[in-house]
Amino acid sequence: MDVNKLVHLKKDYLLERVDGEITVYHPTLTTAVYLNETGALIWELCDGSRTVSEIIDILSELYPESRNQIAGDVKEIIAQLIEQNIGELK
Repeated sequence: MDVNKLVHLKKDYLLERVDGEITVYHPTLTTAVYLNETGALIWELCDGSRTVSEIIDILSELYPESRNQIAGDVKEIIAQLIEQNIGELK
């Protein structure tokens, strides 16, 4: 994964929190992805103005004790969004 590319999410996908579960879904398509709290935070940072590397840096500053794990988690969640055709790298 090229960490210098911007992360864009497809339009009309929504993030909803219900009873401790986080779901990303499209209101008219049958696409849905379940995320944990970390995934939801990454989703919120994927606003089309940040690269993968910038998202990793932001989370590393917020959670310095998890710095070694953050890069892998960010790449994994972004890869999942790309695989589900919800996000793309540009």
